Amino acid sequence: MTTLGRYFESTLADAPAFDLPFNALPGVDQKTFIRTNIPAWACTSDLAATGTGVAIGTRVFLRKGDVVTNLAFVAGNTALATGTAGWHALYDPDGNKLAQSAAQGATAWAANTARKLALTAPYTITADGFYIVATSTTASTVQTLIGAAPIVTASAIVAGSQSKAMGFTFGSATGDTAPSTTGTQTGVAKCPLAIVT
Repeated sequence: MTTLGRYFESTLADAPAFDLPFNALPGVDQKTFIRTNIPAWACTSDLAATGTGVAIGTRVFLRKGDVVTNLAFVAGNTALATGTAGWHALYDPDGNKLAQSAAQGATAWAANTARKLALTAPYTITADGFYIVATSTTASTVQTLIGAAPIVTASAIVAGSQSKAMGFTFGSATGDTAPSTTGTQTGVAKCPLAIVT
Protein backbone atom coordinates (compact mmCIF):
# COMPACT_ATOMS: atom_id res chain seq x y z
CA MET A 1 0.00 0.00 0.00
CA THR A 2 1.23 3.48 -0.81
CA THR A 3 0.11 6.95 0.19
CA LEU A 4 -2.12 6.91 -2.87
CA GLY A 5 -3.66 3.62 -1.82
CA ARG A 6 -2.64 1.31 -4.66
CA TYR A 7 -0.25 -1.61 -4.62
CA PHE A 8 -0.48 -5.16 -5.95
CA GLU A 9 2.73 -7.14 -6.30
CA SER A 10 4.12 -4.67 -8.79
CA THR A 11 7.06 -2.33 -9.02
CA LEU A 12 4.67 0.26 -10.46
CA ALA A 13 3.05 0.84 -7.09
CA ASP A 14 0.72 3.66 -8.09
CA ALA A 15 -0.29 2.50 -11.56
CA PRO A 16 -4.08 2.28 -12.02
CA ALA A 17 -3.47 -0.67 -14.34
CA PHE A 18 -2.68 -2.71 -11.25
CA ASP A 19 -5.86 -1.91 -9.34
CA LEU A 20 -8.16 -4.87 -8.66
CA PRO A 21 -9.91 -6.00 -10.72
CA PHE A 22 -7.56 -4.91 -13.48
CA ASN A 23 -10.01 -5.53 -16.29
CA ALA A 24 -13.21 -6.66 -14.57
CA LEU A 25 -13.07 -10.01 -16.39
CA PRO A 26 -14.42 -12.56 -13.90
CA GLY A 27 -12.26 -15.64 -13.46
CA VAL A 28 -9.16 -14.19 -15.12
CA ASP A 29 -5.89 -14.68 -13.24
CA GLN A 30 -5.02 -11.12 -12.28
CA LYS A 31 -1.30 -11.95 -12.43
CA THR A 32 -1.59 -12.76 -16.14
CA PHE A 33 -0.98 -10.03 -18.72
CA ILE A 34 -4.37 -9.06 -20.08
CA ARG A 35 -5.77 -5.67 -20.98
CA THR A 36 -9.22 -4.57 -22.12
CA ASN A 37 -10.62 -1.27 -23.28
CA ILE A 38 -13.84 -1.58 -21.26
CA PRO A 39 -14.86 -3.88 -18.38
CA ALA A 40 -17.04 -6.92 -19.07
CA TRP A 41 -19.97 -5.42 -17.18
CA ALA A 42 -20.06 -2.50 -19.64
CA CYS A 43 -20.69 -4.84 -22.58
CA THR A 44 -24.45 -4.37 -22.67
CA SER A 45 -24.93 -3.88 -26.42
CA ASP A 46 -24.99 -6.00 -29.55
CA LEU A 47 -23.29 -3.43 -31.75
CA ALA A 48 -24.49 -3.01 -35.32
CA ALA A 49 -22.05 -4.44 -37.82
CA THR A 50 -19.72 -2.27 -39.87
CA GLY A 51 -19.83 -2.45 -43.64
CA THR A 52 -18.05 -5.34 -45.30
CA GLY A 53 -14.32 -4.68 -45.53
CA VAL A 54 -14.54 -1.70 -43.18
CA ALA A 55 -12.38 -1.81 -40.05
CA ILE A 56 -13.57 -0.86 -36.57
CA GLY A 57 -11.06 0.21 -33.95
CA THR A 58 -10.94 1.11 -30.29
CA ARG A 59 -8.24 2.24 -27.87
CA VAL A 60 -6.57 0.19 -25.14
CA PHE A 61 -4.05 1.62 -22.69
CA LEU A 62 -0.78 -0.33 -22.85
CA ARG A 63 2.45 0.18 -20.94
CA LYS A 64 6.05 0.19 -22.07
CA GLY A 65 7.36 -3.37 -21.94
CA ASP A 66 3.97 -5.07 -22.43
CA VAL A 67 4.35 -7.92 -24.91
CA VAL A 68 1.27 -8.26 -27.09
CA THR A 69 0.75 -11.72 -28.55
CA ASN A 70 -3.00 -12.02 -29.16
CA LEU A 71 -5.97 -9.76 -29.89
CA ALA A 72 -9.60 -10.76 -29.39
CA PHE A 73 -13.06 -9.42 -30.19
CA VAL A 74 -16.38 -11.12 -29.37
CA ALA A 75 -19.20 -11.61 -31.87
CA GLY A 76 -22.69 -10.59 -30.80
CA ASN A 77 -25.97 -12.24 -31.78
CA THR A 78 -25.23 -12.17 -35.52
CA ALA A 79 -22.62 -14.55 -36.91
CA LEU A 80 -20.34 -13.93 -39.86
CA ALA A 81 -21.77 -15.43 -43.05
CA THR A 82 -19.88 -16.26 -46.24
CA GLY A 83 -16.64 -14.64 -45.19
CA THR A 84 -13.79 -14.12 -47.63
CA ALA A 85 -11.27 -12.07 -45.63
CA GLY A 86 -10.55 -10.67 -42.19
CA TRP A 87 -7.94 -9.74 -39.58
CA HIS A 88 -7.20 -8.22 -36.18
CA ALA A 89 -4.43 -5.61 -35.95
CA LEU A 90 -2.52 -3.45 -33.49
CA TYR A 91 -1.77 0.19 -34.28
CA ASP A 92 0.21 2.80 -32.38
CA PRO A 93 -1.62 5.81 -30.87
CA ASP A 94 -1.08 7.76 -34.11
CA GLY A 95 -2.65 5.06 -36.28
CA ASN A 96 0.47 3.37 -37.70
CA LYS A 97 0.25 -0.42 -38.01
CA LEU A 98 2.54 -2.32 -35.67
CA ALA A 99 1.37 -5.90 -36.20
CA GLN A 100 -1.55 -7.94 -37.46
CA SER A 101 -2.92 -11.46 -37.32
CA ALA A 102 -2.78 -13.99 -40.11
CA ALA A 103 -5.34 -13.53 -42.88
CA GLN A 104 -8.64 -15.16 -41.93
CA GLY A 105 -10.01 -15.82 -45.41
CA ALA A 106 -13.22 -17.85 -45.14
CA THR A 107 -12.74 -18.80 -41.47
CA ALA A 108 -16.09 -18.98 -39.65
CA TRP A 109 -17.00 -16.72 -36.72
CA ALA A 110 -20.04 -17.95 -34.83
CA ALA A 111 -22.46 -15.76 -32.91
CA ASN A 112 -21.64 -15.07 -29.26
CA THR A 113 -18.11 -16.35 -29.72
CA ALA A 114 -14.72 -14.76 -29.16
CA ARG A 115 -12.25 -14.66 -32.03
CA LYS A 116 -8.80 -14.64 -30.45
CA LEU A 117 -6.06 -14.29 -33.04
CA ALA A 118 -2.31 -14.42 -32.59
CA LEU A 119 -0.25 -11.67 -34.15
CA THR A 120 2.13 -12.91 -36.82
CA ALA A 121 4.88 -11.97 -34.31
CA PRO A 122 4.63 -10.73 -30.71
CA TYR A 123 5.01 -6.98 -30.37
CA THR A 124 6.72 -5.26 -27.42
CA ILE A 125 5.23 -1.89 -26.51
CA THR A 126 7.88 0.84 -26.52
CA ALA A 127 6.01 3.63 -24.72
CA ASP A 128 2.91 4.04 -22.55
CA GLY A 129 -0.15 5.11 -24.47
CA PHE A 130 -3.61 4.44 -25.84
CA TYR A 131 -2.94 1.96 -28.64
CA ILE A 132 -5.50 1.08 -31.30
CA VAL A 133 -6.87 -2.45 -31.58
CA ALA A 134 -8.90 -3.06 -34.73
CA THR A 135 -10.71 -5.77 -36.63
CA SER A 136 -12.16 -6.10 -40.11
CA THR A 137 -14.31 -8.71 -41.83
CA THR A 138 -15.17 -9.08 -45.50
CA ALA A 139 -18.36 -11.13 -45.80
CA SER A 140 -21.90 -11.23 -47.17
CA THR A 141 -22.98 -10.71 -43.55
CA VAL A 142 -20.54 -9.08 -41.14
CA GLN A 143 -20.87 -10.25 -37.55
CA THR A 144 -22.08 -7.90 -34.85
CA LEU A 145 -19.78 -7.32 -31.86
CA ILE A 146 -20.44 -7.04 -28.15
CA GLY A 147 -19.49 -3.82 -26.44
CA ALA A 148 -20.82 -0.50 -25.25
CA ALA A 149 -22.94 1.98 -27.18
CA PRO A 150 -22.03 5.51 -26.02
CA ILE A 151 -24.72 8.17 -26.25
CA VAL A 152 -22.20 10.47 -27.92
CA THR A 153 -20.17 9.51 -30.97
CA ALA A 154 -17.25 10.20 -28.64
CA SER A 155 -15.33 12.29 -31.11
CA ALA A 156 -16.45 15.28 -29.08
CA ILE A 157 -14.15 17.19 -26.75
CA VAL A 158 -14.74 16.10 -23.16
CA ALA A 159 -14.03 18.72 -20.48
CA GLY A 160 -11.46 20.39 -22.72
CA SER A 161 -9.36 17.21 -22.80
CA GLN A 162 -9.41 16.67 -26.58
CA SER A 163 -10.86 13.22 -25.93
CA LYS A 164 -10.78 10.87 -28.92
CA ALA A 165 -13.47 8.49 -30.11
CA MET A 166 -14.00 5.34 -28.04
CA GLY A 167 -14.87 3.55 -31.26
CA PHE A 168 -14.25 4.49 -34.89
CA THR A 169 -14.21 3.03 -38.37
CA PHE A 170 -11.58 3.36 -41.07
CA GLY A 171 -10.63 1.97 -44.44
CA SER A 172 -12.66 0.19 -47.11
CA ALA A 173 -12.23 -3.04 -49.01
CA THR A 174 -9.44 -3.94 -46.58
CA GLY A 175 -9.40 -7.62 -47.52
CA ASP A 176 -6.94 -9.83 -45.64
CA THR A 177 -4.31 -7.12 -45.07
CA ALA A 178 -4.74 -4.35 -42.50
CA PRO A 179 -3.91 -0.89 -43.89
CA SER A 180 -0.47 0.44 -42.99
CA THR A 181 -2.19 3.42 -41.33
CA THR A 182 -5.74 3.98 -40.19
CA GLY A 183 -6.00 7.18 -42.17
CA THR A 184 -9.21 9.08 -41.43
CA GLN A 185 -10.89 7.77 -38.27
CA THR A 186 -14.67 8.23 -38.30
CA GLY A 187 -16.07 8.26 -34.77
CA VAL A 188 -19.06 5.97 -34.21
CA ALA A 189 -21.42 5.53 -31.27
CA LYS A 190 -20.19 2.02 -30.57
CA CYS A 191 -17.21 0.70 -28.64
CA PRO A 192 -16.47 -3.01 -29.14
CA LEU A 193 -14.85 -5.01 -26.34
CA ALA A 194 -11.19 -5.60 -27.24
CA ILE A 195 -9.00 -7.99 -25.27
CA VAL A 196 -5.21 -7.84 -25.49
CA THR A 197 -3.03 -10.69 -24.20
